[in-house]
Parts: sequence; C-alpha cells; structure tokens
Amino acid sequence: MAARLIRIIATALLALAILLVGGVGLALLAFNPDAFKSVLIASVHQRYHRTLELPGTLRLRLFPPFTLQTGPMRLSEADGHTPFAQASDMRLHLNALALLRRRFVVDGIAFDAPRLELRRDAQGHWNFADLLAAPGSRMPALDIHALSVQGGDIILRDAARGLDGRLSDVDGRATGIGRHGWHALMLRGRASLVSPGAVASFDLQGQLHADSATGVSLRNLLLRSDGQMLGDAHLLSNVRAQLHWDPGPAPSLLIQDLQLRAQGRTHDGRPLQIRLDEPLLQWSAGRAHVAALRGEALVGAAPRTLHVELRGGAGDGPDNDLQLPELRLQLSRTAPQPLGLALQLGAHVDLPDGTVRIDALQAHATWGRPPRAGQWLAQGPGRYSAGKGLRLRLQAGQEASPVQLDVLHDVSGWQLHAQAQSLDLGAAPDAASWQRTRAWLRELPAGSLRLQVGSLQWGPLRLSQLQAQAHDDASALVLDSLQAQAWSGTLQADGSAAWAAPRAALRLSLADVSMGPLLQSLVGHAALQGSAKLQAQWQWQAGGGAQPQGAVGSATLRMTRGELRGVDLRDAGRGLARPPGPHGPPPSATAFETLEASATIARGVATLDALQLRTASGTWQGSGAVDLARLGLRLRLAPAPVGGAARERAPAAQLLIGGSASQPSYRWSSAQITQDSPGPGGLHSPK
Repeated sequence: MAARLIRIIATALLALAILLVGGVGLALLAFNPDAFKSVLIASVHQRYHRTLELPGTLRLRLFPPFTLQTGPMRLSEADGHTPFAQASDMRLHLNALALLRRRFVVDGIAFDAPRLELRRDAQGHWNFADLLAAPGSRMPALDIHALSVQGGDIILRDAARGLDGRLSDVDGRATGIGRHGWHALMLRGRASLVSPGAVASFDLQGQLHADSATGVSLRNLLLRSDGQMLGDAHLLSNVRAQLHWDPGPAPSLLIQDLQLRAQGRTHDGRPLQIRLDEPLLQWSAGRAHVAALRGEALVGAAPRTLHVELRGGAGDGPDNDLQLPELRLQLSRTAPQPLGLALQLGAHVDLPDGTVRIDALQAHATWGRPPRAGQWLAQGPGRYSAGKGLRLRLQAGQEASPVQLDVLHDVSGWQLHAQAQSLDLGAAPDAASWQRTRAWLRELPAGSLRLQVGSLQWGPLRLSQLQAQAHDDASALVLDSLQAQAWSGTLQADGSAAWAAPRAALRLSLADVSMGPLLQSLVGHAALQGSAKLQAQWQWQAGGGAQPQGAVGSATLRMTRGELRGVDLRDAGRGLARPPGPHGPPPSATAFETLEASATIARGVATLDALQLRTASGTWQGSGAVDLARLGLRLRLAPAPVGGAARERAPAAQLLIGGSASQPSYRWSSAQITQDSPGPGGLHSPK
C-alpha cells in the first residue's frame, strides 16, 4: 500500500515538472527578444528621457534560473548622450511562474564590471534623482528581489559637500528585497577619496529588510575598513549600527546604537585608538534629534600618551537649525611636560546645508610645571562647512593687550593669522626648554602662520611693526619671511628648522641699525657704536660622518660714523687700554669713519676673512675669530701696511682683543707688518 502511494506521488511530481518545463518552454518560444529590446529601450527613453543602448544580442536561457542575458549595456544621463552607467554584461533573472501566465517579471539583476558615476551639483541635485520617481509610461514589470554586482566601479563627485572619490573593485549582493523578513546583505571593495583624503578597503555585512511600504532597514550592520584615513593615519576600524530609512512622502532616518572602534598609527608612526558612541540620531518631518554622545582617543605610547575626550549633550530642533547646547573637548598629557586644552562651545547645525554655526567657543590651555607653568585663554565665534572648512575668530590674551586669532582649516590645511598691538612672550627659552618646545611644536598639525604685531618683546629682543609668515610642511618649520623695525633699523629674515634632525638654516639682513643697542640686547655690552648694515646666512647641524657639527655660513658687516669703545688706537703701544668701568676716568674710545668686515662660519666659529677700520689717524686691519656658541673673542688689530721699501718691515704695535663679547679685554703687543704678509690683514704672529 505504501509503495503504491509513493508511486502515485512520484508520478504526480513528474507530471508537474513536465507541465512546468513545457509551459515555460512554450512561453520562451513565444518570447521575441528583439521585440522586447525595442520595447525596453523605448520605455526608458519615454519615461526617463535617457538613452539605453544594448548593442549585443539578447539571449534567453531555459534552465533555472531563467535568465535574459543582454550583454553590454549603456545608460546615458538625462541629456541623452553623457554616460551615466554601463556594464560589460547584464543578466535579468526571470520569474518562472510569471512566464507560465505569459507575464515577463524580472526577479533579480546581476551586473558584471559595472561603471557608475554619481554626481551632485552645488545646488544639491543628484544626477539620478529622476530615476527614483518619475511619472510615465508602462514598462515591463519589475519586481526585483535580488541585486548583485561583480567588479564594480563607482565614481562620486558631490560639489555640495566637497566630496570627491571612487569605489573600485566593488562586489555586492542583496537578497530578499520586497519580501517578508530579514535577508543577507554584503558589499565590499576599495574606497579612494580625494576630499576628504582616504584610501581604504571596506567590507559591509548586515541584514536587510526593504519594501515599498516600510522603507529600508538594516540591522546587525558591521562596516570594517582598513587603510589611510583621518589625515594619513593608518586605521583598522569597525562601525556597528542599526539603521532605518523611509523614503516615503514624509522621509525619515533613524540611526541607533552607533559604535565606532578604531586602532592604528598616525602618519608619524604613533599608536592611535579611537572610540565613539552615539545612541540615537533621528530625523523626520524636517526635525532632528541627537542623543548625548561620548568619544575618546589615545594618541602615542606611554608615558607620552595624549588623551582626547569628547562629550556632547542632547540636541533637538529643526534640521536647518538644530541646536547643540554643549560640546566639550578635553586634551591632556602628563609627560614630558603637563599639557591641557579644554574647549567648550554651543552651536547651531544646518543639516541640509552641512554647516555649523559656533555661537561661542571658549578655550583654556595650560602647560608646564611651576614656576614655568603657563596658561592661555581665548573665546569667540566660528563657522564650519564641508566646502569651506572651519573658520574661527578668537580674542585671546588679557584685556590690556588682546590678540585676535583667525583660524582657518580647509583642504589646504591649517592657517592661523594673529594680530596684536603688543605682545610679550616672556623670557627666551634655554636649550632644554627649546628642545621641549621643539618636540611639542613637532606634534602640531601642518599648517601656515601669519603674524602682525605692533610691538613684540621676547627676552632681550624688542621688535616693532613685525610682519612674519611661516609654514609647517610636516618635516620642517619654514620661516617664509620676517620684516620688522629693530634697533632703529630694519630687520629681514627667512629660514627653516627641521623636525626630524637637529638642523636649521637662517638668512638675515639688518639695515641702518644702531649697533650699540643691538649688542647691548644680545650680549649685554656695547663695544661698538654706530650705524650698521649686517648680512648673514648660516646653517646649523648636529654633525656626523663627514658633516661638521655647529654652524656654517658667512657674514658681512659695514658700519659708518661709529666708535670702538674700551681702547684708544691713538695710544698704540703705550700700555694697557683702559676698559670701561663705573669708577675712575671715562673709558677710552676710538672714533672711526667706516668699519668693514667679512667672515666665514664653520664649526660654530666665525673666522675673519677681512677687517678694515678707517679712522682719522689711519687705517687698521684685523684678523681672528669669534666663538659663536661661547661668544669668545680672539681678534688682532694692526696698522695697515704702507708703500715704500723703507717701511717694508717696520715694527708696529698690535692690539689683541680677547675675553668675551660681554667683557672684552685689550692688550698691546708688537708685530712685523709687511705689504706681502700672508693671511687676512697681513698680520704675522706677534714676536
């Protein structure tokens, strides 16, 4: 009995299969691919005003899945000729039961090597908007439950948001579209963004529920990425979230349980960890709601780890004027020196326009330990947009001497413009402090600086009408130009200081400066008085291998109508010169018409190539060297040789100058002066 029942069931199934295949076969025989291609091309043009090209021959395959293979396809923009989408092959999977009813229903679409260009203009119009909703003619029935892409290439250009990038090697598959329940979603590829800069591979996994009644929902969404992001940092990141999008007459978006976890290294190799949690972001009917968010980041290895903490209060309001009453950003580090920065602001956000209006930003920075601890306060408004970047205008410093800071950050990097009537930077740093400052400056992001100060004081240095421009290219701090009034004259300079290695370069010129105040401010003693022009260029390096340590370069000096203090050259050979002192007779001095000198700098020592001093009583020549690090003097002055055989070898007094620039000493000696004596100034060694 059971065997008979099994035979009946098997016979019925076989008959049903024959009926199904036969019916589908008859439907396929009645199907005309060329006629369908003409109808499809005409329908696309009539409904969307786009040109669909199917240059190949359509083929209909019988065995499941029943497939209509079109071969290459090309779809134009709405103008009818600019390419919008193309693929090397397109396959339409047909619904077999619909074929039995002589209806042509597409159940799924597969693309091989598709190329798609998505563009939005500055007014916010996408080039595919007409494909989403368009009235019009009848088209072949489309009930797509599956979509797959292999080897895709998507170009994205969004002028409204300043985005420019590309998704390449895209493989993806979405099933169950328009059907009940949750179905698998997969998308992977490689993203290359020019603005903002990023190059990373990505892998998206999740479950999809999509239909025309409820919209699109994603749950258990996990996005993994690996590559260069956030200013050339290499990051491995995971993003988890739940998402629902309803594109109906009243569009709405809901993002829940958003979690970002990332770790990697910064562009200079420091460890980097990021964590961000946003429990709720909701938008519908032109209103938005944001729950309190929390984020933190760790940059660098212990003990020099920089801790960054972000806190945001809940916000609510119209999407074009969403109020965020409080955002707090805290940066702190304990080594090598304590460092803290606290930012607090309130803002209004225009979500459709992608702009943020910062009503009041308050900044408080602290650094160092007592007694060299410092702090800095600033406040002011600002604005951010994806196209124009960040702009801040801050008032910093005390009320008596405020500093106005204009901060700009866009695709070109950071730009800072500082203006002040007067600025006191305190004492000049010693070597150890400068090394700490250099290490701290190296960690700042690359950018440019423009400084305008009416009066600036830094230790003994006093400048007025200062204008300076500098930039940081991540490898060196470059002083593009500096102009100022100093010591009754004009100062001009430019140069650079490398971050990775202790190496620097400087070119400067001083015109019509008063040498007395200049030396007084630099070394605390003015041995020379007069109007001077000084030009110098030098490089400093730590040394190693064949490279010497210290400064190398050259310098020239010209002075007019000046005075050499501490010695009277008219008393040559008459004993010791009288140095200046608080008691006793006034110090000796020598007035001169011109002083001209040139020197070569090597290993931190300036060696005189030539020195000539013209006085009313005669001309003097000199040689010697100055230790720039210790400001030590080893100089000689002697009368210039004169013509005539009778005076070819005449003993003469020679002035030896030693000690330091702050406390020079003078001593007379004797030397043989000849017209053809070797060396600068024609000086032999004293006898």
